[in-house]
Amino acid sequence: MFRSLGRIRAALRRAGKHKETVRALNALPPEIQKDIGWPERAETNEIRLPF
Repeated sequence: MFRSLGRIRAALRRAGKHKETVRALNALPPEIQKDIGWPERAETNEIRLPF
């Protein structure tokens, strides 16, 4: 049971970091986004958790 809770907590932490990274990249000026190839593909707003 505790292992499952640990995996859930880790997944939520990864999802939060991913969301923060996406937010930071979206805040960059369009010229820089184009230079780094952001966004390469359309992302959904859905967070996928492994449970």
